Amino acid sequence: MKFDIEVKLPSSKIKRIQELSNKDYLTIVKYINNGDYYGLNKFFENTVIDDDLNIFDRLYLLLYYRMTFIDSNITIDRDDKQIDISLVTLLNKLEENYRDFELTFSEKDIEVTLDLPTISYYSTIDELFTSTIQKVKIGNKSLTFYELPAAEQSQILDNLPVQIFNKIKDYIESISNDLLDVTVIAGNKAVGVERLGINIISNGLIELIANIFTTDLNQFYKLLYYFQNTITPGSNIFFDLSPIETKIILNQHNLRIEEENKELQKNQQQQQQQQ
Repeated sequence: MKFDIEVKLPSSKIKRIQELSNKDYLTIVKYINNGDYYGLNKFFENTVIDDDLNIFDRLYLLLYYRMTFIDSNITIDRDDKQIDISLVTLLNKLEENYRDFELTFSEKDIEVTLDLPTISYYSTIDELFTSTIQKVKIGNKSLTFYELPAAEQSQILDNLPVQIFNKIKDYIESISNDLLDVTVIAGNKAVGVERLGINIISNGLIELIANIFTTDLNQFYKLLYYFQNTITPGSNIFFDLSPIETKIILNQHNLRIEEENKELQKNQQQQQQQQ
């Protein structure tokens, strides 16, 4: 059984996520290095994100995932400077900014419940539109919209009154304005750093996630080679470890080498003094 941890999301939902292995991290880095945001998002949806999580919870969960299994700090190039950001601080900001956007309205005998989109990347505006619909109640029949097959969703949408579509459009415009510019880096005039924000309701979310998870692919392969040929020769344990575990073991290995070199130098000096 793979190790997992519990995460409480801004919406108060509880989610358990499995430990990130180097094998999966390499897959993430490949998607990022190829600029494949669609593939990156599908990978996260298949391994970390549940279908019912809204876009805010998805961002929070992926940041938590990165903080726990890779590093609690990130470095971003901003205004020709390298800025260190604490993911703990960023997660706290997201918790503070979260609020309930659920909206229920009725049109004739149809009741519709809308909420933050349950996607983190979309190719068309229709996908964003559809993902805001949480429930549809027609007469006495209540449907959880995101659980329905795509064909059934399309059939329901084709039969909705125009007034409902207009209200959904107004809702998306409203939340887009409210979540247009969530602060990632606070401005600091003293060091010449401009504020950095992202639009949660745009594909800026997956771009931010790509920037936070990215690492140099060549350096990753160099680390793999070094680890498997120096630290654990003949073993494939590297792919089962998490990135943060790898970093801890590598630091301990380097510390041991440093101590051994110091001891060797000390012995050599003693031998020279005795001659």
